Amino acid sequence: MTVMNAERLEELCLALRRGEITCDDDLVAAVEADVVAYDRDPRTQVPPDDVAELLPLMGWLMYEATWSALERIPNRRGSDGDRDRNHEWILRIANAALDLPWPEYAPRSLGALRSLALAESKEDTQASYDRAQAFHQKARNRHASCLSYHRDPKNVPSPFAGFELHYDEMLLQLVLAETGTACRIAERVIDRWAEEFAAEGDDADRQRREERVQMIFSDLAEGATRGEEALTAAERVAEHGFVDRPTKERLALPTSFVNPGIMTARAILLMLGLYPEMQRLGYFPLGDDESWDDSRKALAARFDHAYSKIERPILTSGGEPQELRHGLRLAVVQIRLAAGLLMPGHRLPSTLSFAPCLAHEVLDDDAVEAMSAWLTEPVTDAKGRETQRSHLRGFGGSVMPNFFDGVEECRVAFGGRPGYRAWRARWFILDKYANEPGRAGRVSAVLGRPVNRTRPI
Repeated sequence: MTVMNAERLEELCLALRRGEITCDDDLVAAVEADVVAYDRDPRTQVPPDDVAELLPLMGWLMYEATWSALERIPNRRGSDGDRDRNHEWILRIANAALDLPWPEYAPRSLGALRSLALAESKEDTQASYDRAQAFHQKARNRHASCLSYHRDPKNVPSPFAGFELHYDEMLLQLVLAETGTACRIAERVIDRWAEEFAAEGDDADRQRREERVQMIFSDLAEGATRGEEALTAAERVAEHGFVDRPTKERLALPTSFVNPGIMTARAILLMLGLYPEMQRLGYFPLGDDESWDDSRKALAARFDHAYSKIERPILTSGGEPQELRHGLRLAVVQIRLAAGLLMPGHRLPSTLSFAPCLAHEVLDDDAVEAMSAWLTEPVTDAKGRETQRSHLRGFGGSVMPNFFDGVEECRVAFGGRPGYRAWRARWFILDKYANEPGRAGRVSAVLGRPVNRTRPI
C-alpha cells in the first residue's frame, strides 16, 4: 500500500492551516490507512527510517485536521448525542492517534485528543463535560509517557531534533484546553442553575448548591494549576522564540502567553467568587495557607501574575508589535471587569489602548461601569446586523444564589461594599441568556429586584 510521503503530508498541513481545504471523509480515511501501514511486525524500539520521517508530519496532520473540524462545530447547549460529521471525524482521527506506532515521534498527534475533548465540551451537557475531562486526562498522561521516552538516556536518540521543545509546545495547548473546560463547567452551573440544576424545596436546593460548589471549586483549582503549567511551558518555549505561522519545525505563535493568561485568570477569578462558600462549608484553606484570608490574598497574587502574561508585548519574529485579535480583546475587558467586581479598588494598569475603559488603572466602580458600557456598545456584525459588542458568562450571567453571596463577601473582604447584585440587575443585558423567554424573571427572583432589560444610559 502506498502511504502519503513527507511532501504530501506537509502540503496538506499547510493547506488546512491556511483554510484552503477542510477536514473531510477522504482525508480521515487516508490518515487511518497510513497509520495502519506504518506498523511493522515485529515492532522495533525505534521506527524504521522511512516511518521516522513521516511520524512527526502525520502528527501535525492530525493536529490540523481535527482543529479544522472543531472550528466547524457550533456551541450546542443541551444537544448531547446529536453529533455532526465533524465530531465523528475528530473521533476517528483521535482513535488513529491512539493507534499510532511509536507515538513518541508524533507529539502533535496529541492535538487530536485535545480537539476531541473540546468537541465534547461544545455540547455543553454534564455528560459531555465528563467525557471532555476524561480525554484531557488521557492526553496529559500520554504526553508525559511519550516525553519520558525522549528524556530517558537509555533510549536511542531521536532522528528528529527538538522533541522536548515540541512537547512543550503541545503541553501549552493541552493544559490550556483543560483550564478552559474547567471554567466552562463552572460557568454552566453558575449560569444555568435556575434552568437545569435547582431542586424543589429550599433545603434540597441548598444541599444541591453546596455539593455543586465543592465540585466546581475543585475543578477550578485544578484548572488554575494547569493554566499556570501552560504559562511555565510558554516561558520555556519563549527561550527559543515564537514563529509567525506554524511549520513542521515550530508551532507556538507570538500570542502564546495571551490565551493561557486569560484562561488562568478566568479560573482564579471564579475561585475567588466561590471561596467564601468553601470557607462557610468548613473546608481547609488552599495549600499550606493558614486561613482563607491568606488564600484570598494568594489567589489575588496569582491573578496578577496570570494577567501580567496577557499584557506581555506580542512581537513578530521580526520584532514588530502585533495587535490582539477581536476575541482576545473582548476577553481582556471581560477579565478586568470580573476582577473589578470581585476586588474593588484593585490596581491593574494596562499598556493596551484599544478601548477607552482600559485607561482605568484602579478597578473601582467607575472602571466597572466603563467596561460594562464598552462591552454592551452597539456594533455591526459581519452580516450587517446591529448587536451589542459582547455577552458574558459567569459573572455576567450568574443565577446561582450562593455565587451572588460569595462575590459580595469577596468584595467586602477586599475593602469594598456589597454591590454585585445591584450591578447584575443594572447590566442584565450582559447575560449570555438574557433573550431567553423567562430569563429576566428567573434572575429577578434570585436577585430580589427587577432587572434592567435595556442598556443603561
